[in-house]
Amino acid sequence: MFSVANVIGFLLSLFGLFTRRRRNDTGHVKAEAAVTKSGTSEGRKIVSVGFDMESEIAKLAGRILEPVAAKMAVQELEAAMGRIRHAFEELNIKRTAADTDFASMAVNILEPTRPLLNEAEFARAVDRLRGAMAGFCQSDRSQDTAPTR
Repeated sequence: MFSVANVIGFLLSLFGLFTRRRRNDTGHVKAEAAVTKSGTSEGRKIVSVGFDMESEIAKLAGRILEPVAAKMAVQELEAAMGRIRHAFEELNIKRTAADTDFASMAVNILEPTRPLLNEAEFARAVDRLRGAMAGFCQSDRSQDTAPTR
């Protein structure tokens, strides 16, 4: 029934599974240690290494225009996404006041797309952009006003 080769093969596969699981477990412990160290400057480096603000802003611009992208030509869509990316990069550089009118900023940014969209689609895109800009800046302000310990 059982040959020596079968038993040896079975034992080797068990050993291989055990050593792989052991390596994965130690990697998991290292990842948890990195997360718990995020309060230190060394931990921040670990967390921030994988974050690229420019690519995240580009993804956000795509998500904002996603519902109306089918109505726009590729060039028009890229131009609108470029204006949105530029606006977010400016918001990232400059601090905004709490009373900033994001609605009018969003209308100005998306104004060139108005002839391509009906009023409901334009309003939806403006509302999505306004909300994203407000949320982007709100997280910045909440960190500034958070009590320090």
